[in-house]
Amino acid sequence: MNCLLKRVRLPSKHFLKAVSANLLVIIAGALLIALSLNVLLIPYGLLTGGVSGLALIIFYLFKIPVFASIIVFNIPIFLWGAKEINLQFFMYSLAGTLALAALLPATEGWVPVPQVDLLMAAIFGGILSGAGLGLVFRGHGSTGGSDIVAVILRKKKNLGLGEVSFYSNLLVVGISMIFFPVNTGLYSIISMFAAGKFTDVIITGLNINKSVVIISDRSFLIGKRIMDEMRRGVTYFEGTGAYTSEKKAVINCVVSRFELARLKSIVAETDPGAFMYISDASEVLGKGFSAPK
Repeated sequence: MNCLLKRVRLPSKHFLKAVSANLLVIIAGALLIALSLNVLLIPYGLLTGGVSGLALIIFYLFKIPVFASIIVFNIPIFLWGAKEINLQFFMYSLAGTLALAALLPATEGWVPVPQVDLLMAAIFGGILSGAGLGLVFRGHGSTGGSDIVAVILRKKKNLGLGEVSFYSNLLVVGISMIFFPVNTGLYSIISMFAAGKFTDVIITGLNINKSVVIISDRSFLIGKRIMDEMRRGVTYFEGTGAYTSEKKAVINCVVSRFELARLKSIVAETDPGAFMYISDASEVLGKGFSAPK
């Protein structure tokens, strides 16, 4: 008996804790999506992207509950995805889909519908929906539908997630133009755009850092000042000028947007002729920045 117990590897406490935390995040995200639909999008006749958008069209035309259409549409998608996506994403996505389907009827009437104009409903409905979707993604899941299709097509056809999301939204808007007034589709586009932007905000955070590349004849002095005065690490690369064929040390470093002005000042004081270019680094993991999740 003892030998048998040794062979059976029970899940560790760390694993169970991680799964529980992810499920709570997914449920919280599904709750926000359900509220956005019940409080802002459905009362104002707006649409959202993907399978949820198709479910809304069915609801507006035939009064079939949104949660029922979401379940029906997702059955073939999950059957398709069962063999194509990894088990963890499959199970978390199943949890997200079931949570959304359960919370949609459960949250009806929780919050009174605010009296706002259609534009505000579209924007804030999209923001609330995007925040919920971002939380679901942070829980390593999805709400099924086009998200699972996107993962499958990325694997099979090398299509990007953004492409699949764009085409699924385009399909919803195109269908809406046939059955509903034009302004419904146009305001829904605004809502989808707000949702996409706020999903990115939740996933990557508001703290956009800056990746800086500096090419200078005094690279080592600039690098030393960055390390001493800003307490930021630097990396040196060896570069060769195409015109002069001279070898130079190229500096690469990452700073917060609040530190960028100080970095520019250091470069300008040390070498006014230095060449520098700056780009956004939406997510930086490591010492001095975010811890790996």
